[in-house]
Amino acid sequence: MFKEELIKFLLSTENFKELDEWYISDFDDKHVHGISYEQGCPMLIDCCEVWMQYPQNTFELINIMSSIRNMMSTNTFPEIFIENKENILTIYCDTENRVRTLINRVYEGEGIEPQLIQRFIASGIEDEKLMFAELFYRSNIDWFDG
Repeated sequence: MFKEELIKFLLSTENFKELDEWYISDFDDKHVHGISYEQGCPMLIDCCEVWMQYPQNTFELINIMSSIRNMMSTNTFPEIFIENKENILTIYCDTENRVRTLINRVYEGEGIEPQLIQRFIASGIEDEKLMFAELFYRSNIDWFDG
């Protein structure tokens, strides 16, 4: 059930211009807040599986996974993350390209000055890299070992 709701949510974010600033918080309030440790583990597995399908939604997925892990009070990731470590690192390495593509798509044809779009891109890349850094730091996985 959670996996289907997560996919539905991610697909709803495709029209970025219609999202309010609370869209991730609203999802957390509805699906994450108040979960137990036992509920959180399968939810993290679902998040990883969905992440492999929808890497373009890395920003949303890392936020949701952080919320789940906070509710569970753990830094542990299920084994599926270790099994997909190389895929996750590939997504991390593709951050600049993914963010650039997304922002260019969102603002295409809007008449926004190229310098402003470049600032949006730089800010988006920085934000996502910081989210990855926190995910890497606060986990039980040695992400960059062999």
